[in-house]
Amino acid sequence: MAKYNFKLEKVLNYKEKVEDLKKNEFAESSHKLNIEEEKLLYFNNYKESLLNKKRATNSASIGQYKLYSSYIDDLSKKIKNQKKVVANAKEEFDKAKEELLVAMQERKSFEKLKEIQYEEYLLDMKKREEKLIDGIVTYKINTRQ
Repeated sequence: MAKYNFKLEKVLNYKEKVEDLKKNEFAESSHKLNIEEEKLLYFNNYKESLLNKKRATNSASIGQYKLYSSYIDDLSKKIKNQKKVVANAKEEFDKAKEELLVAMQERKSFEKLKEIQYEEYLLDMKKREEKLIDGIVTYKINTRQ
């Protein structure tokens, strides 16, 4: 019996490698997004704690209040910039996710094609075997007579 040989095996291997690369890119973008979201959460929590402390203590001079207000404004700008960074990281994450899904679909379609061709191969081999057996049986019947 001849060995089954999928003609597009190299393409399937290439698609698997591409999928692995996309998985790595997806993992990296997911990790980056998590880090940036944690930074944003930290900035928001820090600002909130500063505002709560300020509300608790009202004994500050005008100079201290101005300095404090300036610091809060700078922190608000950092938060705004961090929101942009998070949005960009989210876009990269979504893009990596979409690319991974496409790569997975391509690999699965080639695997399905391989499976279908293998089933056809098995069916063809079964037919050949049956034909060979029929030929042997016919030969034996004809040689007995």
